[in-house]
Amino acid sequence: MKQGIIGIDIGGTKISVSLGTRKGKILAKKVFSSGNGKRVKDSIERIESSVSSLLSECRFKKQQLAGIGVAVPGVIHPHSQVIQKSPNLPSWEGFPLRSVLMRRFKLPVIIENDANAAALGEQYFGSGRSVRDFLYLTVSTGIGGGIVANGALIRGEGGMAGEVGHMTLVKNGLRCHCGKRGCLEAYSSGTAIAGHVKRALKAGAKSNYFKNIKLSKITGQLVSEAARVRDTVAIQARRLAADYLGMGLANLINLLNPKRIILGGGVMENVDHFWQPMMKAVRQEAWPMALRSCRIMRSKLRKNVGDLGAMALILDSQK
Repeated sequence: MKQGIIGIDIGGTKISVSLGTRKGKILAKKVFSSGNGKRVKDSIERIESSVSSLLSECRFKKQQLAGIGVAVPGVIHPHSQVIQKSPNLPSWEGFPLRSVLMRRFKLPVIIENDANAAALGEQYFGSGRSVRDFLYLTVSTGIGGGIVANGALIRGEGGMAGEVGHMTLVKNGLRCHCGKRGCLEAYSSGTAIAGHVKRALKAGAKSNYFKNIKLSKITGQLVSEAARVRDTVAIQARRLAADYLGMGLANLINLLNPKRIILGGGVMENVDHFWQPMMKAVRQEAWPMALRSCRIMRSKLRKNVGDLGAMALILDSQK
């Protein structure tokens, strides 16, 4: 059996190319800028050179590879595997990535939405092992999700299942980058947390931490750092986001009755002033019988979930 797998995690700002094993051990990795997704040809050339470099460094032959898995943010057509829509990578939309990589490496290539891939990463290598019904949510710049039901990833008719960040929580609420209003992502993502702080400061809230920082420079990561030193505005923003995320999780628990919900992404790296209000909202809104059988937890794969998720695509395609 071919033991090596190439995992490619394409993001809005960086691309990670890794070589790993069927057991989820990452042997080596290359990370480089994606150029904000604008220079597709350059990125493809870097991916190709990175794969060649990894094989050389780890003394692997191409014949030892089972395939190449690619995780991409956006909507992936379930049959053609072409990127149909990707707000973070608009230049990649319609690009025949799968056929290009297959032609170059003469290997099986599977392309999937990054949150779906991460869910498979959890299923094969993380907290989703031995669990047949679970959800994976990434809470970062945006919010995405992957649904595993009865042991299988749910993709939906057009590959759009799991877009939990765009469930409506507030009618005519805050505008989301998708163009709609009141989405979970507009209230609980890292971008949303920064937005809560900006609106509070504009309304006159006082903060020693942010007083010399331009509003345009405030990010979710900066708010997290401010909360660590107990800045009141930052803490309130994170608690607000956590409350809405808890409502969203409760909706998912009531709808899907999962055994486990696994949370990953940048916002979950620091759960101070976040986890407790999130769980309070979950307990208030979820149906008690469904909640009793559901465990909510942080991902143990952490920052490797994208790489391992991409590799898991190959395992899942061969089962």
